Amino acid sequence: MSGQFASPETEAVKISGSKRTPLSEQQASLRIYTLGRFSLVRDGEPLRHRRKAPGKPLLLLKALIASGGRQVGVLNLASILWPDKEGDLARQAFETTLHRLRKHLGDDRYLLLEDGRLTLNSERVWVDIWEYERNTGALRASIARSGASAGHADIQLLAERIMHLYQGHFLGLEDAACWSVSLQERLRNRYIHCMLELGGFWEQHDLPGNAVLCYQKGIEVDDLIETFYQRLMVCLDRTGRQPEAIAAFRQCRHILSVVLGLAPMQETRQIYETALSHYQQLAG
Repeated sequence: MSGQFASPETEAVKISGSKRTPLSEQQASLRIYTLGRFSLVRDGEPLRHRRKAPGKPLLLLKALIASGGRQVGVLNLASILWPDKEGDLARQAFETTLHRLRKHLGDDRYLLLEDGRLTLNSERVWVDIWEYERNTGALRASIARSGASAGHADIQLLAERIMHLYQGHFLGLEDAACWSVSLQERLRNRYIHCMLELGGFWEQHDLPGNAVLCYQKGIEVDDLIETFYQRLMVCLDRTGRQPEAIAAFRQCRHILSVVLGLAPMQETRQIYETALSHYQQLAG
């Protein structure tokens, strides 16, 4: 395909380049949840389908979000949804699908089309991954500059928000597509790195109990990362929870054996043996 599609909307709204305070979840007229599931909430109520879900319009919305949600070229979206169509056929398919999507959402102002680019209107629409990425960025920046307990409350609030937002992989259990895998992996890796950094932060500030939750959350997302088990066992041992540390080792050993055909690293075994020794001493 060549060239840009002309905007089919005569009433296109000019997209502002000025920076605004991000819309909160409560303020948004339309909320879109994509982490661990795909659901739409309009004016505080789940958006339900009258009969069956409008497949292609919702796929357009998902592809738009996966492509960044802002200033996404119509050509890019058309190549995702209609790889076998070109020129006028692709343009007509896009226009029809966009019309159906706007009708389903109930307000044309949620989606702005200008100069062949589609944008989710951030003055009316809230998307969980936008909030998630803002919070993960803020958390990592706060950890980098925090040296005193005065910043711990803010870090804890950010951590709780991130854990609440990340309910699972992008688009949940839906079939992964080539256009969604990149974003799915980026969001997943971002979560893993945040949990490792946050856990390390709490350990450095002698709060191993706080770190335990971070490592447990990390294992929930990727149970093949042995570092999570190692740090979890250390923190459980430090807080007198040796039986849980022993159970964590057994889980690690089982998962690695079944999935990868591997045994835990020597470092992991040493941490386990230390926790086991402490448990035996306490048991007398």
